[in-house]
Amino acid sequence: MQSLRDRLASYLDRVRGLETENRKLESKIQEHLEKKGPQVREWSHYFKTMEDLRAQIFANTIDNARLAADDFRVKYETELTMHQSVESDIHGLCKVIDGTNVPRLQLETEIEALKKELLFMKKNNEEEVKGLQAQIASSGLTMEVDAPKSQDLAKIMADSWAQYDKLARKN
Repeated sequence: MQSLRDRLASYLDRVRGLETENRKLESKIQEHLEKKGPQVREWSHYFKTMEDLRAQIFANTIDNARLAADDFRVKYETELTMHQSVESDIHGLCKVIDGTNVPRLQLETEIEALKKELLFMKKNNEEEVKGLQAQIASSGLTMEVDAPKSQDLAKIMADSWAQYDKLARKN
């Protein structure tokens, strides 16, 4: 406990010493200021330069803003013409689509009618075939077809071409 008291006392002595030194320094600063007095500097010649620089900055800002505005205007006009061109193309394509819708619908209805007709014809054909088969089966008639051997059309065509080439060379 005694050591703590000693430490506290030495600390307090040190604080008092620092306070004394601080007061001495403050008094020296005060004396120095009283001897020299406050220094007043003349800044007015800098104001003109500062005003000129402000004017230049303002002019450059306005020029930059004007250039940016012109650039945006050109971009806007370009985009506007492209937009109008695309809209007119879309409008034209809509007219083309509308023009093809009516024929397409007509063709679809014709296809459906033809499909129905085809089914009807298939059904009639099957009935006719069944009826003919029933007649043949009931008549007891047998048929044989004597057909001559078919001709080779490729050979006939080759011969014809050969005769044609021969005549073409001759003429």
